[in-house]
Amino acid sequence: MDDDWVNQNGFCYLTPSGLLQVSIRTVYLFYKKKDVSKNLSGMHFNFQCTALAIIGFFPSIEAIGSLAFKNSRFRTLFNCDLPAEVLTCKVSLWLRGLDATFLAFPDKVILSFKSVEFSCAESLFSLNRFC
Repeated sequence: MDDDWVNQNGFCYLTPSGLLQVSIRTVYLFYKKKDVSKNLSGMHFNFQCTALAIIGFFPSIEAIGSLAFKNSRFRTLFNCDLPAEVLTCKVSLWLRGLDATFLAFPDKVILSFKSVEFSCAESLFSLNRFC
């Protein structure tokens, strides 16, 4: 499987062979290749229209904006800890061409979005509550 990965735009991609990028409906984002098998085991999905992308631990807004699958739905499969939740929010915003600043403290997360500051308890912080 390692031989099937393609490096492009600073990312590693795995797509069904011969499938055009416009045919991809869902892109799963991971930190590293090792996370792919761990997170996808037990999941049922149609790989015929799915791509996997490794974005690393420190992606940038420019890099995320260069992802090759513009009309696809993106799903992050990072860890379940606070840094992963913050990265999920940042990637979600970057895919929309937006950005926010996040400050994580032991008991709360402070975020600044469109010049407005919000505070949320660390235990409640998630993409669903933020977006």
